[in-house]
Amino acid sequence: MRSKLFSGMTALGALAGIAAIAACAAPPVPSPLLGTWEADVSQSTFQGRAPYRTGKMTFIQTDDQKVRVIVDVVTASGTPFHFEYEGPEDDSVVPVKGNPYYDSASNVWTDERTLRRTERRDGKITGSTTMEVAPDGRSFVAKGQRLTPDGVNYVTSIVWRRVQD
Repeated sequence: MRSKLFSGMTALGALAGIAAIAACAAPPVPSPLLGTWEADVSQSTFQGRAPYRTGKMTFIQTDDQKVRVIVDVVTASGTPFHFEYEGPEDDSVVPVKGNPYYDSASNVWTDERTLRRTERRDGKITGSTTMEVAPDGRSFVAKGQRLTPDGVNYVTSIVWRRVQD
C-alpha cells in the first residue's frame, strides 16, 4: 500500500509540475462545454474504481461570466452522488460541494478545445482532469488521475456525449 501511495503521489507531483508549466489560453467564448452531457460508460475506462453506472454533467454560463458545473453520477454499487462548483475558467480555485474525491478545483483553458481542472483536497493537489472537446463539439473526453481519500490512484478516461446544447 505504501509503495502504491508513494507512486501515486509521485505521479500527481509530476502532473502538478506539468500543469504549472503548461500555457494557459483565454477561455473560448462561448465555452464549447456549455450544455448537458452524458457519460458513455461503454467507451470509457476506469482504473482503481469500478465504472460508473451513469453520469450526467451540465455546464451553465452565469450572468457574471462564470461557469457553473453540475454533476450527477450513479456509482457501480448504485449509490448516487451529486456535486457542483462555479467559477471563472482562469485557474482560480473555487469550492466544490459534494465530491468525495476533492473539495476545491481550478479550471483553465490550455487551448480552444482543452480545459484542465486541477483538483484539491484540504488545500493539496490530489488530481487533474483534462477535458478535450471533439472538433464537431458533440463529445468530449475527460482524462483524469487522482488520489482518492483512501490512497487509491484512480485513473479515468471518460467519454461524454452532448445530449442538450
